[in-house]
Formats: sequence, structure tokens, C-alpha cells
Amino acid sequence: MTELHIHANAANANFTATGRTCTNLALHHLFAACRFSARVREIEFANAGQPFGSFWEEILQNSLGVATLSVAALESYANEMYFEGAVLRRGVNSIASVELANLVDRESILKKYSLALSISVGKKLDFGVTEVQNADALIRLRNAVVHFRPEWFDEQDKHRKLSNILQHKFEPSTFLASEPVFPRAWASHSFTVWALKTTIAFVDHYYLEAGLQSVLLPFRTQLSDLSSVAL
Repeated sequence: MTELHIHANAANANFTATGRTCTNLALHHLFAACRFSARVREIEFANAGQPFGSFWEEILQNSLGVATLSVAALESYANEMYFEGAVLRRGVNSIASVELANLVDRESILKKYSLALSISVGKKLDFGVTEVQNADALIRLRNAVVHFRPEWFDEQDKHRKLSNILQHKFEPSTFLASEPVFPRAWASHSFTVWALKTTIAFVDHYYLEAGLQSVLLPFRTQLSDLSSVAL
């Protein structure tokens, strides 16, 4: 955070203006995820029709970037929302907003959004709508790869459950057609596009419910250009 001080003299009077700035990373997380997605597209296109090979490792690594950074964007937007008070200021005063931010700091990502929505406009986040269900699935995948626990392929438990959640949401890797979606076959360009669209759709949905313009609206063209797909 930096402070800007401006001094001016007029008619023997001194005026001082002070401005404060801070750095937000949510949008940069999402931009980075778009770049990783575009790279997955390039690799898949270059190796279309080829059998599984070493190139797939780069597909996995870039897909991991999309999975982690898209969810990081969701969490960062929630944290920025509490820090800046953009949504909460209609429901509580500035002091209470700070106290709430401290209280919910350890809550889950979707819980943070739900609490802010209930305070600002008296609604609960509806976990039955597609935008929220997809965001929840994406977060589950991110958690599974960040806190990865290996399982034998013939004795899958948590891996199988996550595969069932992710099934039909995107096209798994054609290079691992015989494998379950998780822990490897989820890594595909289809997944990365789904993850980006899921993140954008959830943010748009949340701000629509809050009665505000989505923070992503001014950046849709840039997001599409970086990812090489229409978002």
C-alpha cells in the first residue's frame, strides 16, 4: 500500500490531499489462467491424433495452473470485496465491515460470498443453481490437486467420487480415454475453458444477485483474447 501526498498553496492557505492505494490480484489470477488455457489449446492441437506422450505433462502442468488460479481468483474477489466493502457497505457500517472480514477470513470461499450476499441484500447463495454448483465442483477439484492424496486405480474412493462430480461438465483428455476423470484425465483444453467460464459465470451471477454490475464486465474482451476462446 502506498500513500500519495499533494500540497498546494492558494491565498496563503495550505491544502493537503492524501490518497491510498492497494494491490489486488484477483484479475491477474484470472488473466494468468487464461494464458495457461491458451497454451493447453496449442499443445492439444499440435498433438491431435497422437498417442499419449511426454507432451501430456505440459498439458497437465498448464491445466493445474488453470485449476488453481481460477479458484484463487474466486477467493481473491471475495477477500477484496470484504476489504473494500463494495457489497457490505449497504448492510453494515464501515467498522462492522472490518470486523466481519476478520471473522469470515477462515471460512470457505462460497461461504464468504453467501454471507456477504445475506448481509447486503438479504439473500442466501442458492447452491441449487448451475453457476454455484459448477463453482463448487471447480473448488473441489482445486482442493483435490493442491492437497493431493494418491489412491490405487483399482481401489478408488475419493478420486471416484470427484470423478462422478466432474463427469459431463467438460470433455476429459482424449489422450487418457480409458482413465477416470480424476486424477489425470480431467486435464484438457475442454476443462480449462469450463473452469474459466465457471469462474466468470459465478462472479457475474453473484453481482447480479447483489444488484451490482459485475467486476468482470469491463474485461470480457481481454479475457477472451488471452484465452483464445469466447468467454
